[in-house]
Amino acid sequence: MEKIYQEILNKAIPFYKKGREGDIEHVHWLFEIITKYISESDVDYELLIPVVILHDVGYSKVPKGANPYDLDIRKLHSEEGAKIAEHILEELKYPKEKIKEIKRLILKHDNWAFGDSFKDEPILRIFNNFDFMWIASEQGFEKIRKLTKKTPSEFYKKIKQFQKDNEKCGREWFNKKIEDLYLQLMNERKEKI
Repeated sequence: MEKIYQEILNKAIPFYKKGREGDIEHVHWLFEIITKYISESDVDYELLIPVVILHDVGYSKVPKGANPYDLDIRKLHSEEGAKIAEHILEELKYPKEKIKEIKRLILKHDNWAFGDSFKDEPILRIFNNFDFMWIASEQGFEKIRKLTKKTPSEFYKKIKQFQKDNEKCGREWFNKKIEDLYLQLMNERKEKI
């Protein structure tokens, strides 16, 4: 991990510790998997990686026990996260034009829940693909399944339906390689049920 990204992560961790359970693991998983599947030639890493690291820091400002799937909570965590991200990045003297864009992206990152497909937003489209895919990863599946109080089989079916709903709303995979990874993860989850 480049030094600047490690510094951003170090400043973000205290916020994640105050937020939702599992978000630190979520951010580490996202960073690892995105850097394996997306190269700097595909997208501006100076925007994508800070969004990956900082996108959910706003949950530190959400009341404990609030439903993270509630639309008002999604909006609140995005707004608070954009403010926190701006503060962290300014403190680290990140380029001002990048801070402005990162703040905008964090503010919008959960707008898929409001019907946004991100067709014209490659960074959010890539990010959103992997952010969603977390629920199909071994760690993410178990953490989120337990929160929803569903059996593994019920939760697997819920993810499948959610993906079908995503497709109906026009949300697409950024590329075939990412879609194949999602299908591989879902096959792994199915084999363990």
